[in-house]
Formats: sequence, C-alpha cells, structure tokens
Amino acid sequence: MKAIFSTLLAFSTALVAVADTWGGSYSLGPAKTNIIEMTTTIKPGAAPSTQAGMLFLWPGISNGTGDLVQTTLEQWPDNSWCGAGKGEWCVLKATDSVTINYKLGSNKMTWTQTVTIDGKAVSTLNSDSGPYMKGWGTGTECNNGCTGTISAQKYTNTVITLDAADPTFGSTAGSAQGATATGLTSEQGGKVWKIATINVPAMG
Repeated sequence: MKAIFSTLLAFSTALVAVADTWGGSYSLGPAKTNIIEMTTTIKPGAAPSTQAGMLFLWPGISNGTGDLVQTTLEQWPDNSWCGAGKGEWCVLKATDSVTINYKLGSNKMTWTQTVTIDGKAVSTLNSDSGPYMKGWGTGTECNNGCTGTISAQKYTNTVITLDAADPTFGSTAGSAQGATATGLTSEQGGKVWKIATINVPAMG
C-alpha cells in the first residue's frame, strides 16, 4: 500500500465540532506554557468492513484559535486513492503499531510530522503552524454519516514536551465517551509529561 497520510491544518475547531460526530477521546490542556514536541503510538484495531462516510483517528495539538497539527489514520467508502481496500485502514494493517511524532523546529514556526510503522519511517511533512500549541488530544472523528469504529484503539508511550515546566498540566486531563488513561506522570518539574496507555472504546 502507498505510504500516504493526510494532515489537516488550520481548521477552526468550532466549525469541525458542528459538522462532525465523535467517538471517545482523551485530552490535556490548555497548558500554561507551550507544547514543542509530541510522540505517541497507536494501534487502530480492525476497520469496519464497509464505510458509509469518512472515519479518522488522530492525535492532535492545537493553539485553540485555529491552528491544528493532526496526522490522521483514515477509512473512506473508496480507499483506492491510498492503496487500501474495503475493510482496511489507509496504508496500515489493523495490527500495525503506528508511531506519530510532532516536533517544533528551531525557527519556532515549522512543525515536522513523522510517521513510523513498526519501526520504519513512512512519511514526513513540514508545515508552518506556529509556536503556541497549548492542547493535546486524541480524536475519533466521524464525517458524513460514517460507519463508526468497531474495535478499540490503544495509544501507548505518549510523551508531551513543553517549552517550560507547567506542574498543573496534568490536572487539565479530560476524557469523553468511555476513553480511559493510565500512568500519567511528569518529569523535570512538569516540562515532560508521559501517559503509559490510553484506551478508546469502539463506537459501535
């Protein structure tokens, strides 16, 4: 399958919320300081056998005013554009471990997004979204009357790095629709935050 990942940038979160429906999610933020790097590994589970709309799984970071850095795992009614068939996720297997990294460059404007599947880098994208990312979260996004997820998603080894310590960042944790997390810890006085496991239940 082709190594194609879509990245959705500069979306208004308010507009997205009106247009879409959502599965479970887990989030942190807003931080008192700024996110400068994020890494997480997701196992998507089995995709629906057919898809009526568009289904997206993603970890994202946002400044809360429009800019959103977001690498998505996708399923469409016709997956041929990405080399996948019915009942598959674009470019990956249900059992794959997909590691996603976002890192702010030294110019304080450019984010590098890197996707690794089972240890092999398959995609890198650079985009200008600015330095003031305050929030982090997972998303299970359902567009155009999509067929919802039939399997749970599991995020592991999540690491969020801030440009300066925020000891209160952990207290901003929130979840929706049955998503749970374990092992939320911090290092360097609250500059580095780690989440051992996030479990997002199936929508169906």
